[in-house]
Amino acid sequence: MTMRHDPFTAGLGEPTGPTHWPSLLPDEAGPAWAELRDWVEHLVDRFALETRVVPPCWYRHNTLVEALSALRDQERICFAPSASAAGAVDWFLSLREIENRMSQACARTQCSINEHRLEPPRVWTTDQGPWQTFLDTDIADREQRVIDEAAADR
Repeated sequence: MTMRHDPFTAGLGEPTGPTHWPSLLPDEAGPAWAELRDWVEHLVDRFALETRVVPPCWYRHNTLVEALSALRDQERICFAPSASAAGAVDWFLSLREIENRMSQACARTQCSINEHRLEPPRVWTTDQGPWQTFLDTDIADREQRVIDEAAADR
């Protein structure tokens, strides 16, 4: 049950869809970061999340930013007035999954309360030859499907 003047749900705002961080314009980024920071700090306090899940430098790790943002967006939907009765359970399942994903990400960096560490660099590169062969085949297959569907409609 959602109360009319609940300060927590009032801060959720209207569900506007998920935040796609790479697409934010400069004038959108500041408010988006401030809103996410407030939400993350509240989340960490509410659930006593350890630094191995959400380190103080969370905002410097894209994986954590995207995961926390997705979890925040999921919470908005799950607790919206139009949400199903299972919304709270759905949100807790999402919290469990995202918490696990963040723990894995933090295990790679080993960030601590006192130290930020960079993400390990990607150790592989895409081999251009096989990539181009795959791409050419994929496009040809898609073109053939369009031709086949058009012929079947005649």
